[in-house]
Amino acid sequence: IEPGSVVQECGAGLLPLHVAADAVRLTGGTPAYGEALNPAALLHAVGLEDVDFGGSAPRQAGCGLQFGYLPVAFDAVVRAAPDPRELAAACPELGGLSVFAWDADARVAHARVFAPGVGVTEDPATGSAALGLGVWLVASGMLPGDGESSYTVRQGAELSRPSVLRCTVAAHGGAVVAATVSGNVVPVAAGTIRQPPR
Repeated sequence: IEPGSVVQECGAGLLPLHVAADAVRLTGGTPAYGEALNPAALLHAVGLEDVDFGGSAPRQAGCGLQFGYLPVAFDAVVRAAPDPRELAAACPELGGLSVFAWDADARVAHARVFAPGVGVTEDPATGSAALGLGVWLVASGMLPGDGESSYTVRQGAELSRPSVLRCTVAAHGGAVVAATVSGNVVPVAAGTIRQPPR
């Protein structure tokens, strides 16, 4: 894709993309903060114990595609080992589960995203989950409820494919009104599709 602005059509609607020489920035769809999730069931589904829980209520959130968000202790992120069946039962109808630890001072999340329901055991860089994390952070009081905030999501280290997603979230009156995610892309495959003759 050449540098400039384009529109991506997906399940969340028409989403603006800005392509630069060194990164791509996606503006998320409509922010939503959903139902509370059972922390004990989620912890069990990813092979963690009650003592690993990060304390803030796990909930659904997203900017088009909904994910579950489970805050845990820093050392627990690495130890997470999901059981796909239990995970699907613990958070049905979600795009996946983000298991993360939040460094409030640096505004950095160390995250792992598991999405067996859509055929992805673990994803090294999940822009849609990074967008939803901003919604969760504002709703949980970890980012301001007014104005624009920046945060970073580090993901993929456990897969030897580390990624850094740079995000912004804009809020008004405690509710998120917009979110963006940007990052670099490392090609892992290439190909072409030819349209058959008519």
